[in-house]
Formats: sequence, structure tokens, C-alpha cells
Amino acid sequence: MPTLGHRTRVGTLFGVPVEVTPSWALLLILVFWSFWVRYTTVFRRHSEGVAVAMAVVATALLLGSLLLHELGHAVVGKMRGLRVSSITLYVFGGATTASQPSGPGDELLFTLVGPTVNLVLSLLFWGVTGVADHFHLSGVAQVSGEAGWLNLLLGVFNVVPAAPLDGGHVLEAVVWRMTGDRAKAVRVAGRAGGGLGGGLIALGVLELLFVKDGLFEGLWLALIGYVVLEGSKGEMTRAWIQEVLRDAAAGVLLTEHSPPVTKDTSIRWLLRNEFTYHHVDAVPVEDGGELVGVVVAGDLERARDAGKLEVTVGEVMRPLAEFPKESASSPALAVLDQLGDHPLVILTDPNGRAVGAVSQRQVGLVLERLRSLRTPPIRWGAWGG
Repeated sequence: MPTLGHRTRVGTLFGVPVEVTPSWALLLILVFWSFWVRYTTVFRRHSEGVAVAMAVVATALLLGSLLLHELGHAVVGKMRGLRVSSITLYVFGGATTASQPSGPGDELLFTLVGPTVNLVLSLLFWGVTGVADHFHLSGVAQVSGEAGWLNLLLGVFNVVPAAPLDGGHVLEAVVWRMTGDRAKAVRVAGRAGGGLGGGLIALGVLELLFVKDGLFEGLWLALIGYVVLEGSKGEMTRAWIQEVLRDAAAGVLLTEHSPPVTKDTSIRWLLRNEFTYHHVDAVPVEDGGELVGVVVAGDLERARDAGKLEVTVGEVMRPLAEFPKESASSPALAVLDQLGDHPLVILTDPNGRAVGAVSQRQVGLVLERLRSLRTPPIRWGAWGG
């Protein structure tokens, strides 16, 4: 998916953090405005106050349905042993961040539960509509009926076989099972997503240009197409990363090796002798030969700006428990999974001594270098012999 930008945690459900981006507020406003216009112009029988109340409830039901869709992914993912790090809500829906499934079966289950949740919700809302109609509660019937249709639309749209939609991951799981090649499966789903995204953009532009009063619908359709297109590009990038790093050791992700420092090292010395000459985001800290923590570049910069250059590393380091450790000979893809949950991963040599820390920024630099060199897949032994 496209980058989701800054995230704010708003709560936790079933042990999974729920986050929102600033763009989610735009979604809330757009959805409320759409319902309010519908209830005040299309259905004129409602007073202004009733229309506003109905729009508020309808907005809550739709956004709640989006959350339940993602929560379905999260719950099933945890049941299948995946590391589910967050649910993020943004302007075009939501995303559940989890580690990669170990096989196509797990991917299929993890993927299909989202649209299934929407289809079940549509039946429940239509049941409410029937009861409301029986008791002549027209406002309740109208809101629940539309919530049912919108959930049906969400469920059906999401099973379109094109990444990054859920249906794209179903297609990926099927191709993965048939070929045994996960990277190829991701590429197939990504190309399908590119075609879908481009088609939606074209339809949106046509509606903008040739359909009377089609400004809002055309713009919305084109924006959805753009998100699908960008998401498909992300899927293609993921396929390339999996192919290039499929057999690589984690050590290849280190842009530079920075030796550990002791707790009594001054910040002044560390800035001058390590961070100035090594392009690293963190330096390991040892005490008596044992790894005890990490000094992060951002923390040093804040200490420097506060005039605390003589403070020791031990006073600003972060405890080791905040970050996972991996052997530098571990699979590189396993480290990438860890970086989905943590800002840093500490790499160690065969003796357990720290040889450096890997961050998402460093991984990006390594991958960009490999892309520019058109590097073939890296095989085991690429780090440390």
C-alpha cells in the first residue's frame, strides 16, 4: 500500500494496537457529508436534525465496519501464528500489518476473513432493516439498509483479484500454491492491481469530463484507482525484495559495521568518532563484554542540542529489551519482518557479540543500491563467509 504517514494510537483491540492517520479525519468528513447530502436532498422527508443524526449513525456504522474488517484479519492472523503489529485506519479504509504467512493456506485464511466479515455484517444490517420496517421505523430501516448494501459492496470489491485488495492476496495464494514461487505470485497479483488501478483512474477521469454532476463520484473513483495503483507498485516492490533477499543472510543489510562502545563513553566522543564517520542509525553498548543496550542517533542529537555533550552513553542508551536480536547469519527476510514491529534489530556474530544495528532506513539504502546495480538474488554466505 502507499505510505500511511504519521500514525496516532487510539486504542487496542484483542492485543492489537489500533492507529489512525491524519487522513482518516478526511474520510470521516467525506462519509458524513455524503450521507448528510443524501438524507437532506435525495430523501427530503427528513428534518434537518433527523438527517444529521442519521448521517452520524451511518458514518459510525460504515467506519465501524471498516474497523471490523481489519480486526478480522488481525484475529485470524494471530490464530495462525502471525505477528500482528497494528491496525491502521486511513482515508481509503484500513491496513493490518502482520508478518508474512508461512504458506499459501495461511495467506488465504488471513485474506478471506476481511470480506467475509463485511458479508456477514450486510446480512445483520438487513435483518435490522426488516425489523425496523415491521415497526415503521423508517429512519432506522434506511440507515441499516444502506449499511447492509455498503458492506456488500465492500466485501465484493475487496475480492476483486488484484493487489493490494484482499482478492489480490487470494490470487497470490493460488498462484503460490500452483507454482511454489511466492515472488512470482506476488508479481502476478501486483500486475493485476496495476491494471485495475489504471482502469479506475480512467473511468474516474471519464466521469469527471463527460457525466453531468459527476465531479464528486469521478474524483473519488480516480483517487481509489490511484491508491490501488500505488499499492500494486508496492506489491511489485515486495516481490523484488523477496527475490533479491530470498537466500541472503541478515548481515548484508548492514550498511556499515560499528563496533560496540562502553557505558562510560561520552556523547561528545561518540558523535565525533562514530556517527560522524559511520552511516549508522545506532551503536551497540556493552558492559563487561555483554551487550546491554543501544544508542540511537536521534537521542544523541537531542542531547547535543541540549548542550549535554559530556553525558555518558549509559545515561542516554535504550535498554536492549526494546529491540530484538538476530544472528547476522539469519535470513535477511526474517529481519525485515522484525522491522515491521521494531525500529531497530541488533545483529550479532556467532559468539553473540553485537556487530551492528539494522534500521528501516539502512535497509532502504541497501535495497536502493542493489536496485541501481541490478543485483541478482543474493545467496547464503554473502555475509561473514
